[in-house]
Amino acid sequence: MSNFVLEKQLMKKTIQILIFALVLLLGNSIQAQTNARMKVGASTNCLKAFFTAEGTLLADSCATVKWTVNNGTSSFASGNKVYYTFSAAGTYVVCAKLINTCKKFDTTVCISVTVASCDCKLTTEFSFKNDCKKGIFVASSNQKGTTYTWNFGDKTDGKGTDPTHTYMSEGVYKVCVTASWKDSATGKVCTATFCKEVKISCGKPCDLKGEIGFTNTGGKVRFKASSNNGYTYEWSFGDGKTGKGIDPYHEYAKPGTYIVCVTITDKTGKCKIKICKTVVIESACNLIGSYSWKKLNDSTYKFYAKSNGGTGTTYFWTWGDGTTSTGDYASHVYKKSGVYEVCLKIYNTKKKCYIRVCKKVEITVPTATKTCNWVKSAIKVSYSNKCNVYYFEMTSFADSCIKYQLGVYDMKTGKLNPLPAGRTGTYTFSDTGKFAIVAKYSNICTGCDTQTYSTFTVTCKPTTTKCNWSAAGANLTYTNKCNVYTFEGKNINPNSNCFKYAISIASSGATTTYKSRVASHTFKTTGNYYVCIKYTDSCKACDTTICTSIKVDCNPCTAKAGFTVDSVATNGKMYVKNTSTGAKYYVWNFGDSTAASKDKTPVHQFAASGAYTVCLTAYDSTGSCSTTYCYTLKVIKSRSSSASTGSVGSNLNSYPNPADAGFYINLGSDKSNYVVYNGAGQIVTQGNNSGSTYLDSKNWAEGIYQISIKSAAGNRTESVIITH
Repeated sequence: MSNFVLEKQLMKKTIQILIFALVLLLGNSIQAQTNARMKVGASTNCLKAFFTAEGTLLADSCATVKWTVNNGTSSFASGNKVYYTFSAAGTYVVCAKLINTCKKFDTTVCISVTVASCDCKLTTEFSFKNDCKKGIFVASSNQKGTTYTWNFGDKTDGKGTDPTHTYMSEGVYKVCVTASWKDSATGKVCTATFCKEVKISCGKPCDLKGEIGFTNTGGKVRFKASSNNGYTYEWSFGDGKTGKGIDPYHEYAKPGTYIVCVTITDKTGKCKIKICKTVVIESACNLIGSYSWKKLNDSTYKFYAKSNGGTGTTYFWTWGDGTTSTGDYASHVYKKSGVYEVCLKIYNTKKKCYIRVCKKVEITVPTATKTCNWVKSAIKVSYSNKCNVYYFEMTSFADSCIKYQLGVYDMKTGKLNPLPAGRTGTYTFSDTGKFAIVAKYSNICTGCDTQTYSTFTVTCKPTTTKCNWSAAGANLTYTNKCNVYTFEGKNINPNSNCFKYAISIASSGATTTYKSRVASHTFKTTGNYYVCIKYTDSCKACDTTICTSIKVDCNPCTAKAGFTVDSVATNGKMYVKNTSTGAKYYVWNFGDSTAASKDKTPVHQFAASGAYTVCLTAYDSTGSCSTTYCYTLKVIKSRSSSASTGSVGSNLNSYPNPADAGFYINLGSDKSNYVVYNGAGQIVTQGNNSGSTYLDSKNWAEGIYQISIKSAAGNRTESVIITH
């Protein structure tokens, strides 16, 4: 073959190879354009997530994928397909980093993943209304004790159930509320987030206001709406029925609690408001009632109830200003002008059924004026005396605006000696002569006052020749713990039978007397009181009285903390029973390193065996008054399930032994029947439980008690000694 032919064939083969390579290159280029180099996907189920990485870069055998969470701060898996379980609900950033060990390069793709805690069963939502740029939000959830955090959509946050937020400008904002709730059974913190768009717009102000009033007569209710610019009224009575008009009549078919709403629209039809009120319908009772009223003076109104209830019917008033009273006729003093919703409950003779009548009452209290128009004959001061000790009393007015002040004027010296503020007072005169009692009446609501006085002559001066009381050191001292006072007079002569003592406490004309030198008295209300001690020497036929005034300004705390420990399981979980009274808020300290709990009846898990002092602080409804009760318990945790289910050993004995107020019996992990017998063979208590169970023995008689325990692990008998 010639060289020319050989060269021609070689050139042809070279061209074929080049064309094949070009086609292959173009094919790879087209495939690279249609297939992603690296793509990351995710799917979630509650807290569990499944992640995948795919693309052309993963086709290389030198390529590996490493996964991280929280912006790369925590590595959790390697591979193209991985699973991961998050510790809590929330939104996380998950990254897949591809590393090619042969070509010495890497690339990272991150995605945002949101997971939810499915087992918490916590849902939340919120309602919204706005007043121009002010947004008013109210959150709600299906669990009690839920706390809320907010994102108002304008890069600001907030907290609380019903926050108010002012936006800088009008517009549409995506508002999210996240609810948090601690599951009392598992101790797990659950969260749920709810988002929706809200429109902030001032628009044309709608100056429409209204209110609902009603009269309920045994389920037959007359409603009446009121408004400033209302034109039409549409009602929803809460039982599926509707109505129209300003004062519709509606009869309920059965008792219950109903939400009654009225939608009020103005004459333009463009401005409307919706007002709702809760109406409670009791059983019919066949009661019919109502009330009327009249004004007695500037601030006092008298109300008159009437019904067909007859003898034994009772009446309960709420005055619309936070106060209440009872009686078919009742007077009430209003401190300021306004429109008050006055409601009357009329109970039948058996106190099992009532009707409720509510009306709007417009109260007008005059502004400050210096003219009181006091009737001189109506303002008086009376007095009585025993020798030189005088008791004064001013006329009482059924008006909380009236304040009282007494003073004794000495006509010899021209000096006025004021008594402690109050309508009554006691004064001991050191000399005889002519005096005047000055009584000042002040109306703090209208800003005016007046005073009156009357003269009298003190003719009696105690005899001091027989009994030198001052030299003997006669006195009256006292100590107090809140409203409980202990009064004590000096013991003049412990060895003499001649001395007698009497301590008297005066308040609003009533006097309580203790015939002793030391007396303890509990004051039921705060205020000013006069306390006197009378020394009497029957042998020398002389006596004297020493008085002092005190101000009682302390009320005892109504919240009384208390609890009992029902049981402590072998895994260290404690169950308690809250026995507090008069309390609304609670704070528990478990004596370990865990945080305090505000649950009423928490279940607490102790991490280790030991003695722990558990304290409960109970607060009253104001949150300003509290008492604390503490109890020390012993926790014994089993090392393993076999330790608690094996043969009965000495580690299952009751403790403490001897015991006083209570003790524990260890029943193991299985349910066990236990019976406690006293020395006479009588059953004291019995039950069925597991774990470390507490028995209250504070009311048991002292002695030796036998405990019979039966379980699947076997039967055993223990003894415990009770000593107080």
